[in-house]
Amino acid sequence: MVNAVTAIVAIVLALLGLLFGFGKTLRFFTRGLFGVIISVFVCFTFGGMIAGIPAVSEWIGMLDAKLGEAWGFLQVIHLANVLYYVVLFFVVQLLRILVVKCIAGIFEVDVLPMRIVNKVLGMVLTVAAVFLLTLLVLAVFRVAEDTAFVQNILAKIDGTFLGSLYENNPVKFVVDQGGAQETAALRSLF
Repeated sequence: MVNAVTAIVAIVLALLGLLFGFGKTLRFFTRGLFGVIISVFVCFTFGGMIAGIPAVSEWIGMLDAKLGEAWGFLQVIHLANVLYYVVLFFVVQLLRILVVKCIAGIFEVDVLPMRIVNKVLGMVLTVAAVFLLTLLVLAVFRVAEDTAFVQNILAKIDGTFLGSLYENNPVKFVVDQGGAQETAALRSLF
């Protein structure tokens, strides 16, 4: 039953991707909450590397010193680093919007070959994006797998495609070193 529902959902998603095309699907998955999550992820992933660039690190150090001269507490809390990440977030948001607008515009050109490519890539993107979201949800389930709610769900998907995804999920929020350590911060949320 679960496998049949999974297959039906995948087919419906593919048909929606075919209907809307790549450009509209890309805009959907990069707007609103998804867009903010993508921007936060990029800032978290690349923010330290960008801060290591000499010009940027000098700017942060200079700003931190100036803020410290104005009020010592601001240097203690490293307000310059906070301001750096706020500015980086807005720059990433702006770049994300511009890149998505350009890419979506390219794929929505009204010529037959591009319309076909747009529709096919729309199908692929829709299914892939929901597949990735499913992997993320299953990774959260792994963190809270000892709760009754998750145990009930795991019992229902055992032996199905979703159960196989759960067991072989490449996305992991829990650090497992010989079964001894787990991420306490994530576990405490549940």
